Amino acid sequence: MKKSLFLQLTITLFFFFIAAAVQAMNMDHGKDHSGMDMGGEKIMLGNDMQNGVMAMAHLLDIKEKMQGHGMAQTHHFMVIFKDHKSDKTLDSGVVAVKVIDPAGKKQKAIKLMGMDDSFGADVILDKQGNYTFEVGTKLSDDITRQFRFTY
Repeated sequence: MKKSLFLQLTITLFFFFIAAAVQAMNMDHGKDHSGMDMGGEKIMLGNDMQNGVMAMAHLLDIKEKMQGHGMAQTHHFMVIFKDHKSDKTLDSGVVAVKVIDPAGKKQKAIKLMGMDDSFGADVILDKQGNYTFEVGTKLSDDITRQFRFTY
């Protein structure tokens, strides 16, 4: 009887872990790495080509969602890198962004986390005016590059 109960418990746990793994693999790209639905308007920042790599950046307005959690971040900054010759996504390496606010004050660099085929982080854009994003990289090809975007 104890063996039968142990076997049933083992099978139940096995199927639970399989279901959890399938759910994790089906995570929606409209969510951040924690699985939280980010919502908000997508704002395209354009492209910048540096030394054979094209960077494409955009922002998601997440202010309302983050305020609901008591957090100050207003936007999710995301950037994708593609090798210009092969059109392959470069999805490994070290990436950081420095945000320059409308008054010209440069914030401390924020490390971007790798998420599937892109890199991203939440930022605070709480002043009216133009922002500049300086993105520094050392991707898998071991070449240092700097990309620039404005909003």
